[in-house]
Amino acid sequence: MNILNITNLFRAYFIENKKTLLICCLISFGLLAFAFTVNTMPEILPITPYIITLWFAGSFFQSSLKKNNSTHFFNLPVSNAEKFIHSVLTIIIIGAVIHLLSFAGAYTGYYLIHPLLNNNIEEYQWIVNNKIAVWDQLLMQKEAYWTYSVGGTALLFGSIYFKSKAIIKSVGSGLGILLGISFYFLALISITFRALFNAEPLYRSSININFSDTPFLQEYYFLIPIALIVFFLSLTYLRLKETEV
Repeated sequence: MNILNITNLFRAYFIENKKTLLICCLISFGLLAFAFTVNTMPEILPITPYIITLWFAGSFFQSSLKKNNSTHFFNLPVSNAEKFIHSVLTIIIIGAVIHLLSFAGAYTGYYLIHPLLNNNIEEYQWIVNNKIAVWDQLLMQKEAYWTYSVGGTALLFGSIYFKSKAIIKSVGSGLGILLGISFYFLALISITFRALFNAEPLYRSSININFSDTPFLQEYYFLIPIALIVFFLSLTYLRLKETEV
């Protein structure tokens, strides 16, 4: 593995996508600055950097590997391992930059632009989930970060697996799989606990089936997203080797 080759991949990717990157950075900064200036849905707009990052993951190989006008994957003398590392690091770096800009926009809007406008917005209106600090409003629970990480790796795999409209097909496939798993478990529970569902309402209401209360899921839940992340990254690398030209 050659660090110089990976550096060249980063430079080529930036040259080919600099306009898109700049627009997304401005959107992330501008939307958060606007939201925290005029108190417009500050509890919703913080998801903007996550959506932008997921979009980059879902479209990465569509723009890097599938388009004829892309050069940095075809013309540079790099191995599949270097391409794979470049793709993962690119999404991580883009996500970090977009998040930093969103924080900068939120602080700029709340502490700089908002006081200049002299809006009479009471401080209590900024409380979201009993948290008033801008930092606390922008940070999510660690379970959400695991979810976005799994979604990002799944979309990255979808961007190289599907030949066109990768994001739409990836999201559609994911929803279909989730619905299939849900119906499967509902059917399994229905068959297993048929006597429970046919029992008297008083007895049925006294029993609560909650798999999330199991000790394993409470203490080692993070192993599940880690396994899914490794799974999708492995599929991405294998698919990348298949598309070698």
